[in-house]
Amino acid sequence: MVSLGKKLGAVLAAAVALAGCATSAVDYVGFAYYFDGPEAALELLDEGDVFPEDRALAEVERAVALLEVGRYEESVAALSRAELVLANQRTVDPKTPPWQPEYHERVMIATMKIADALAIQDLANAAIWADDAVAAAAEVDCEPCRFSFTRVLAAMAFSGAGRFDDGLEVLSEVDLAGRGGELVEALRERLSRGAPGTQPEGLAPPPVEPERSLTVILLLGRGPYKDYDRLPITRSETIRWTRYLPRDPQAVTWASAELEDPAISVELTDVEELAVAGLRLRADRVVMAGGAGAGPNPGDLRHWSSLPASLQIMTFEVPMWIDSIDLVYYSPDGFEVDRENLQLPETWTGGPLYVTRRMP
Repeated sequence: MVSLGKKLGAVLAAAVALAGCATSAVDYVGFAYYFDGPEAALELLDEGDVFPEDRALAEVERAVALLEVGRYEESVAALSRAELVLANQRTVDPKTPPWQPEYHERVMIATMKIADALAIQDLANAAIWADDAVAAAAEVDCEPCRFSFTRVLAAMAFSGAGRFDDGLEVLSEVDLAGRGGELVEALRERLSRGAPGTQPEGLAPPPVEPERSLTVILLLGRGPYKDYDRLPITRSETIRWTRYLPRDPQAVTWASAELEDPAISVELTDVEELAVAGLRLRADRVVMAGGAGAGPNPGDLRHWSSLPASLQIMTFEVPMWIDSIDLVYYSPDGFEVDRENLQLPETWTGGPLYVTRRMP
């Protein structure tokens, strides 16, 4: 029996094919991704038409699908291509300018590269991309835009590269009173043990115990989508604008690792909150400028449709006698949605191990 999702996916693929050059594949990739899964999204992007102005957006959509199926190196390559396109794109058609990512989308490009790199234990590149992510977050200059997930992930990458002072510095931007207080405090303590400035002069940092520390990086749920709106500039004047709305229902909202003492994931960033705060910042700047700087297409509905709703982390110690762990994903009501048996590498005798998962 063919599922409803498969039928809808087939209809979407046929619609794109029949429309030819009149329709860009990125207009449908979110539907393909959520109804039929990452492979369907990849097939649509490979076989459908992607307009030149949508090339960067197509690559970031591709990156999420590749991450979900475990093709992390290819996901990094897609994100790097997106960055290259964004750096070099020029407006050809004033009516349809190239996709310009919102503040949170730009930061997420670098953040996802960290998550991909950690998934393959590539600590050197993870630290390089952590620099990019921290710099991108700093450029936003948005007080409500915490980017806690990005900063914690960057601190982990810096720790893996031995850049303990850099890790402590980026963690100083994370509000301990907010999400992830205990997790952040534990990471700060670990970084402090390795930072030269915390040891007596002339003494090397203390040796790290050969404990097995597992960190699971979780990209969960379905992020918000864009809809039309109007932005008031004066009492009588408005301009075309956009707004973010949540996707319903949320299938997966949190996860746990089944051990003797189960570990529960900690949400560090709510993507909808982040998107709304960043869009509000841009709107405030446009209003203050009397409508100037809104751009040639301020009502652009194009967005990174496969971004998750929630960015979470869980980290815990794994005893030496355990060779596999069940990761369980839950709905908002606490019902089990899915589970997987995570096999731990036989060669893992100590130190940190990173796992990245996308569960929509």
